[in-house]
Amino acid sequence: MKAGIVQKIFLDHFAAYRKQKSLWQRRLRAAWCIMTCKTPAQGYHIDACPNGDYQVKAYNSCKHRACPQCGAADTQLWLERRKAQALDCPYFHIVFTISHDLHKPWRANRKLFTSLMMRAGWHSLRDLLADWKYLGGLAGAIGVFQSWDDEMREHCHLHFIVTAGGLNEDSRWVRANSEFLLPTKVLATKFRGKFLAYLKEGFSRVGPSGKPKQEAQILKAPYGMSVQQCFNLLNKLGRKRWHADIEPAYAHAFGVFKYLGRYLCRGPVSEKRIVGYDGDTVTIAYAHRDKHERQTFSLSASDFIDRLLRHVPDKGSHVVRAYGLFHPNCRDKLDAARKLLGQEPYVPILQLPSAVELLQRMFPEQQIGICPHCKRPLRTVFVYRGGHVSPWKLAA
Repeated sequence: MKAGIVQKIFLDHFAAYRKQKSLWQRRLRAAWCIMTCKTPAQGYHIDACPNGDYQVKAYNSCKHRACPQCGAADTQLWLERRKAQALDCPYFHIVFTISHDLHKPWRANRKLFTSLMMRAGWHSLRDLLADWKYLGGLAGAIGVFQSWDDEMREHCHLHFIVTAGGLNEDSRWVRANSEFLLPTKVLATKFRGKFLAYLKEGFSRVGPSGKPKQEAQILKAPYGMSVQQCFNLLNKLGRKRWHADIEPAYAHAFGVFKYLGRYLCRGPVSEKRIVGYDGDTVTIAYAHRDKHERQTFSLSASDFIDRLLRHVPDKGSHVVRAYGLFHPNCRDKLDAARKLLGQEPYVPILQLPSAVELLQRMFPEQQIGICPHCKRPLRTVFVYRGGHVSPWKLAA
């Protein structure tokens, strides 16, 4: 459907939804941003032609990670950075999934839980790929955390984009078999052991060095559970089989990066997937239609809002991380790998392009930010920023 359909659903039903729910501040903030995006509440800016032939007033975007109207420019910048950093080699797409029994601890410790899960995923890959039986080198990887499935229900999992090769101890590039990277059962077992160990350590109030941890570094038992019950759950899950999936290597990473980029700054559903809204019911197309018997599913407006807000990350959460050769601390190793692959040294994008420049690259046929009379680029001559605090927070 047309742009702004999620905003319309929130405007129609969020007031009634809020009366039925007790919401955390992060959900209220996300809802307010979605409802006020590109409206007078967010302020406005004026772009004018340098010759004085034309000027246009446009309302500001909210820039919230959960807003489906925002994020196009940020996603494009992320893709350009990944493209500039990428190694000229095939890539594997790896997915780690966890038991839904762990969703309760995740809800109580979103930020720390996500961090520990991503650490366990990378450490599992790093340790196994360092073994000469599989690769014998340090690979580059980009990890992405997602908390939803095709129907926007809770489904915590990790995506890793991993180079099909790595730099060994002798600074030589070791190529991986494009048909086989690691045994999935071995990888899943390794991930299970590391993640459960990190979670158990997270509940301890004392770190490995014996010093007390800060409160932000300690996992809290979910409501209705004790720490001992959490340990019992972790022990139970340690006896079950976990799953990891490794897809055959892609010739390059850009297609997978583009797939993941759709979810980095726009929440769990794009407006293109919403194919119907009659005022009460929202009809959504499945993102992976080949995995479902039907092409679409339907939710009440209240359930749609609830599912979308469930996946709003905590402030400061990093759901995308770089590891191995792509980590900032491994710049020298990355340049050594690029040299061996016949590439120039990596040059980070320091002069960030504006949002208009990024949108022009994405939609060159639309002439965004161009004067319709003289065809010169428009300049922003005035900016008014609206209130950045929702009225609910002011009322509190």
